[in-house]
Amino acid sequence: MEHLFNKLNEIINEYDNFIVMGHKDPDLDSLGSSLGLCEIIESFNKKAYLFLNDKHLDDYNSNISQAFQSFEKMKKDIVCVNQRSYRKIKGDTLLIVVDVHSQDRLEYPELVNIYDTIVLDHHIKNKDYIKDTKFLYVDSNLSSMSELITYYAEFVNIDLDNVIATILLAGIEIDTNGFNLKTTSSTYEAASTLMEMGADSILKQELLKESKEEYMKRATFIRNSFMATNNIAMCLINTESTTKELAEVAQELLTFEDVKASFVIGKLDENIIGVSARSLGHIDVSTTIKQLGGGGNSSNAAVQIKNKTLKEVKQEIIDMIK
Repeated sequence: MEHLFNKLNEIINEYDNFIVMGHKDPDLDSLGSSLGLCEIIESFNKKAYLFLNDKHLDDYNSNISQAFQSFEKMKKDIVCVNQRSYRKIKGDTLLIVVDVHSQDRLEYPELVNIYDTIVLDHHIKNKDYIKDTKFLYVDSNLSSMSELITYYAEFVNIDLDNVIATILLAGIEIDTNGFNLKTTSSTYEAASTLMEMGADSILKQELLKESKEEYMKRATFIRNSFMATNNIAMCLINTESTTKELAEVAQELLTFEDVKASFVIGKLDENIIGVSARSLGHIDVSTTIKQLGGGGNSSNAAVQIKNKTLKEVKQEIIDMIK
């Protein structure tokens, strides 16, 4: 990764200000890697801004709200900007997109058309990736963006704030499903590095908690799941959901006996159907998802489909997997 990190150092030295943005419905990997990158940038005596609407935390999931509540323990402030306040930033500004590479999945897609942009992601590149970039780096072999940012911090020889280190550690744990998926020796080394930086295991447990309402909602979805084949579970969610909720249900379905893979189909809005697929590794779910126009890897893939119904998407997937 030395070549990548030297390239990032070179780019950072070209600009005065940086806006770091993750994906819609942010998770702890997106937030942690964004925060870690902000702190790395500021070690260059540059100004970094996190694009996140911290004034309306109720719009995000409980993990993100909990993470923001922990910021009072930090040694330094994180400056957030939103759809209005980013306009106050003066000077040469670079947008850094992390944990996503599709413009329509960004927290605020319009910024790509305003600023020079670089993209850092760990998902398999799909056809809708942001094409007009100063630099694009997508490595689907990484467990998470949190792993990459941990190694970047180590490369530039800084110790991240212990709260940020904790969020990064929680991000790795979420994206690897408790170090069970896409986990290599490098993933464990990154986790060890974060502990050495002061990551707090008790705070991490707090960050990974969910509300009773979230749990009961997911349980209702799972109750309505069914076996599409003898080893593939499927779930249809008729109410409007988030990509995070689809992914969580897909992941939990893998914990049941005989389930080797799962497909969860839900409405993201009136015109978009989301599909989240997960596998223990025996079945390559990306094969099906790519046929639907999405991306991912053998154990973790997703797609968003416009102008089709839940039943139509369900039948397409069943026909493919059978």
